[in-house]
Amino acid sequence: MSVSLLACLHCKKDAETAFDVELKKLVEASKQEEGCLAYELYQYKDEPTRYVIEEEWADEDVLARHMETPHYKYFVHISPALLTGPADVKILTRLV
Repeated sequence: MSVSLLACLHCKKDAETAFDVELKKLVEASKQEEGCLAYELYQYKDEPTRYVIEEEWADEDVLARHMETPHYKYFVHISPALLTGPADVKILTRLV
């Protein structure tokens, strides 16, 4: 059964350009991973410093491997300098 994840991120106002670049690199690299079923990036229309990532992975093992990739670890390493606080990450279960 696939695993879905929802991550909400709020970047610092003075870090918008750098955050946008780094986040898009993460998304593009993640989409290339085996077992990535979906990796979508959204930005709040009325609050451009807020982003949502919606991910779907083939299973929990694939998600765990994603979190060990160099591009994911790099993003986690640099994101504290770009974010107002930790990302709000939720693992979701599909009901319908």
